[in-house]
Amino acid sequence: MIFDFFKRKNKENNKQDTAAASEKAKILTKNEILDRILNGEFSSFIELKSETRDDIIYIPELEMKIKPYVWEVKERIVNISFDMYSDVLKTRFFEICAGLGEDSESAYGMAIGSFAFSFMQGLKAVADNDVKCRITSEFAGHSHSWSVYSSDIVRAGASKEKHEVSDYWELLKDDIIKRLGNQKTVYVKVFNSGFGSKVIGECRINDIVIPELGAKVAEIAKKWETSQYKSEKQFFFIVRDDVTRIDYPYDGVEGEKKIHSAVTEYLDMVMKMDSREDYDSIVENLSAVTGDKTLAFECFCYIPEMCAERYFDEAFIFGDMINFVFHDESTVASYKCQLSDYIRIRDSFFDIFNSGVLGNELKNVYARLIGMSLLLDSYEKLEGKMEKTKRMKVDFINYNVPEDFEVR
Repeated sequence: MIFDFFKRKNKENNKQDTAAASEKAKILTKNEILDRILNGEFSSFIELKSETRDDIIYIPELEMKIKPYVWEVKERIVNISFDMYSDVLKTRFFEICAGLGEDSESAYGMAIGSFAFSFMQGLKAVADNDVKCRITSEFAGHSHSWSVYSSDIVRAGASKEKHEVSDYWELLKDDIIKRLGNQKTVYVKVFNSGFGSKVIGECRINDIVIPELGAKVAEIAKKWETSQYKSEKQFFFIVRDDVTRIDYPYDGVEGEKKIHSAVTEYLDMVMKMDSREDYDSIVENLSAVTGDKTLAFECFCYIPEMCAERYFDEAFIFGDMINFVFHDESTVASYKCQLSDYIRIRDSFFDIFNSGVLGNELKNVYARLIGMSLLLDSYEKLEGKMEKTKRMKVDFINYNVPEDFEVR
């Protein structure tokens, strides 16, 4: 089903738009928008029962907390993000919605409507158990079964032009299935846009960009016959059956806290690192604190590369595969989005970096982490050989891991 936000928006607000056309609308403030979201406007857009609790919106049916942030408000642009956690789905979600309109009022309506009629409409399907299809997957030697739920496609721009209905699930399902791990819930975002010959396709799984799938999405936009800007957005929520669950040591909010604590300890060790001996002993020292050698090794491997991927973003296009190479030279190939530890380490790391707790040490720690990365070595080897207008593709990263390392 296609949901055209412009048609609904225009129908609902035609009278207000006509009355306001003769005078220049004032630019809304961030606090005005946040107050409107928290004081009932968000609830009026969605079909799930909700209530405001201080600075969050709570969805009882999914035991879900939604914290909105208003990042940018300009004359015609509004950017809002939503940080969410559901106890029912055992998953943290994050979504950024941008609105572009004739003024800040209509831009705000676009941003909040885009979120409500895509992401939240998909969660309504989960709450109603409106299953799109059933699938099975394999990960780390175990089979998992899942229910797939889908939002409508929300379209913006070029609303009067006819075209075939896009089928993103059929296009991507095989690639998505092979990227499923042991998580309770996986969410997939598809965004596609076209303006003349310029197209942008994006696919994120658990908020990790998958360039390979984004390229497939873009092929649909290339077939659109339109000279105007047009975009489509759709979400899929994939929920694992509990009977196929494999015990995971960091489930739920308490598990998140443990990983957050481990990442905090790791960054503290990096900050205090003063010698080669300190560097060589980080995994052992962090293992002693966490009681989990695999987690300690993952912090040591993943976090420097996360920093480097951001720093070298203009030089490289990063694939989503990780190869774990064991001492006997056997290799386990995995995708970042299916590794539960990777996702939780990533969320904790960026929470800490954005919180300000590192203070004046932030730049120093960031530089040290980049210096510890494998990507820095690759960049230095390729520097001078790369065309300035081209980004090199890094399909995968190899990690040499100890014999008792767990892929999870």
